[in-house]
Amino acid sequence: MFEAIIIVAAIAVIVTIAIIVRAMWDPFYCCFMTTADIGVLSSSSLIKISSSVYISEHFINSGNSGKWARSITKFSRMLVVVHNGELCLYNPCPLTEELRKELDELGSIQRVVVTNCFHYAFLTQYIDAYPEASFLVPQGMLWKRPELQQHCTAIPAATEGSLFAGTHYFRLPDFYQEHAIFVEEAGLLYCSDTLYIREPETRPHGRIAVRLMQELIRSISFSRRCGVIHYFDYVRQFRYPGSGDLHKKNVECWRKIFALPIKRVTTGHGVFCGCVSVTKPELQKLLHCIERKDGWMDRAGRVVFRMCVWKSPHRYRDWTCLYDKEAQFGYHPPVKEEKG
Repeated sequence: MFEAIIIVAAIAVIVTIAIIVRAMWDPFYCCFMTTADIGVLSSSSLIKISSSVYISEHFINSGNSGKWARSITKFSRMLVVVHNGELCLYNPCPLTEELRKELDELGSIQRVVVTNCFHYAFLTQYIDAYPEASFLVPQGMLWKRPELQQHCTAIPAATEGSLFAGTHYFRLPDFYQEHAIFVEEAGLLYCSDTLYIREPETRPHGRIAVRLMQELIRSISFSRRCGVIHYFDYVRQFRYPGSGDLHKKNVECWRKIFALPIKRVTTGHGVFCGCVSVTKPELQKLLHCIERKDGWMDRAGRVVFRMCVWKSPHRYRDWTCLYDKEAQFGYHPPVKEEKG
């Protein structure tokens, strides 16, 4: 009997740890681990996807928050769309001398877009290098980083629209401030932090201890693999009270996205080169993963997230800006209006 109690207690502890890790690893990492001193480990030349679409791919580390943090590495991908000699860049990556030369050869930078509140680390490099360009960021970025208000304007609040010729954006309901981008000419879908691609034979980078943590996080946070694509299941935990049926709205949005003639997918992170080809059956399987109703782990993680993050809004200021409830936390400064 005593042994059974010990086993049950051990299982309960393991499950509790898994729930806490799943709910808090992203807020902890984003708010405490990353710094402005992100290191560029390697860069590739622009990868041509189609006649008007390129991808800039960099392998970076996580800044100077200690040796453990610097061992956490990731890929950073920027989408480049060209139209009539003008360029639109989505999610600016490190602006190396080589990349700047390649971009200048393609045309003039007209617009730089940050698609969520976490892919802005290199934005100021482009503001300094291309002051004549326009810079668009999610509304939450203007609250999160007020100093950007003099350089940037907010992406329109509409749930979908176009920010540049030949492209279409969707504002995803399930992860506030996140935008998916579709480029019609290339049949390319670009998602920064909602879809993840990892080739099955590729092992995660970093130290052994970090690799084990990465494997744990993937196993409890991502959907089952649909081809090489996963959905970030853990974003279900970040819904706020009184937000309505976000799950239903999220499913409807993804149904609309997957109805597009998508042939390729690229993501902000994940181990692959450029983009991957996808089929309609794979996208349908992915939609089934998104349609899944919340499970006990999602609901339990939501409780942990509310207790830790929403009860400490100033500590997690970089995180709470994602939601449509910023004013309740007492830091909702007015947004600078565009001059007519």
